[in-house]
Amino acid sequence: MASGLPLVLSLADNDSPVSTPWLDAADGFVLPGDDDAVRMAVLRRATRRTDGFAVADMSDGTARTINALSADASRIAEQLARLAATEREMSLPARGVDAALVRRIIKLRRDRDRYFPAEIFADPAWDMLLDLVAARLESKRVPVSSLCIAAAVPTTTALRWVRSLTEAGLFERHIDPGDARRSYIDLSHDTVSAMMQYLRAFNAAFAMR
Repeated sequence: MASGLPLVLSLADNDSPVSTPWLDAADGFVLPGDDDAVRMAVLRRATRRTDGFAVADMSDGTARTINALSADASRIAEQLARLAATEREMSLPARGVDAALVRRIIKLRRDRDRYFPAEIFADPAWDMLLDLVAARLESKRVPVSSLCIAAAVPTTTALRWVRSLTEAGLFERHIDPGDARRSYIDLSHDTVSAMMQYLRAFNAAFAMR
C-alpha cells in the first residue's frame, strides 16, 4: 500500500475474505454486481476526491438496486436532519445517555438472534449508527473493518451501506493523521445530534416505566 496514492478495493464475490489492512486503507470499493457506471463513479471519487455519487441510467437490475439503496440512505439522512434541526444544544448534558446505554441497546439487538433467524432483523444502517455513536461516546475511532463487523451482515453488504450513508452525508471518512494508509468512519455533526436526541427520548421513555 503506497502512501498518498488512491486505493480502490475490488471484491470478487460476496464471500470474498478481505484483509483488514486493505479494507481500512481503501479510498473506495468496487463490489460484486457493480456495473460500469458505479465503477467509474467510485474511481472518480477515489482519484479526484469529488463530492457526490451518481449511477447512470442502466437497463439491468444493478443500477436499480444501487439507486434504491442510495434512496434509502437519503431518506435516513433527511429524517435525521429534521431531528437535528431541533437538537442544537450539543454542549448540554445527555441526561443519562452514555456508551453503556448504547451498548445495551446493541446487545439487545444481538440477543434476538438467539431466538429468531438473524437475517429477518438485518438492519445494517441502524446497527452501524449505534456502533458509531457508542464509539464516539467512548472517544474511540472506528475503522471500516470494525464497522462492517458491527453491521452484522456480509462484508459486501456492509460496504454498500457505508458507501451510501457516506454519500448521503450521515457518515464522514477521515484519514488517520498518524498513518495515511488507514481511514476511520465517523458520524456527521447532524447525525450525532439526531442520534443523541433519539437516545435521550429512548432513555426517558424507559426511565418512566
